[in-house]
Parts: sequence; C-alpha cells; structure tokens
Amino acid sequence: MDYDFKFPTSQAEMDELKKMAARAEISDADLDTVVGGNDDVKGKGKKQGTPWVCPGCGATIMIYQFQDGPKHMTKCPGNPYK
Repeated sequence: MDYDFKFPTSQAEMDELKKMAARAEISDADLDTVVGGNDDVKGKGKKQGTPWVCPGCGATIMIYQFQDGPKHMTKCPGNPYK
C-alpha cells in the first residue's frame, strides 16, 4: 500500500498540522446559509408509527418503538410460544 502522508519532522510542521486539524468554529452567518435538513418534513413533531401485522392473531398494530411488537406478543391470543 502506498500512502500519501508525510509525518512532521520539525516543530513548525507539527504546529501547522495541529492548526490544520483544529476544529473550526462556524459563524452565525454561515449557520444561517445552511440549506437542507428535515424542517420541511410533513407531520414534523407528530409520532409516526409503522403498521405491523401480528403473525399470531393477524391484528394490525402501529409500531412506534422497537418494544411495541414484543409487548403485543406477550398478550397476543395467537402467540405460538405461550
């Protein structure tokens, strides 16, 4: 493998490397010009679930968190593992 990286051999090169790798602060003006994100998503702030059909009883359940499916299965009348 061939790498295109030169290790610093002097204190001046090391200081330049530190300066280059230092985290730059973003000004408020730069933040105002940022475009994108999910500010225009429909239903922002609402809980959006995923419909899930229980394989045991066939009921359609809205899943909001990972635990919702297993929570239903503990009281499902068609649970084959009860």
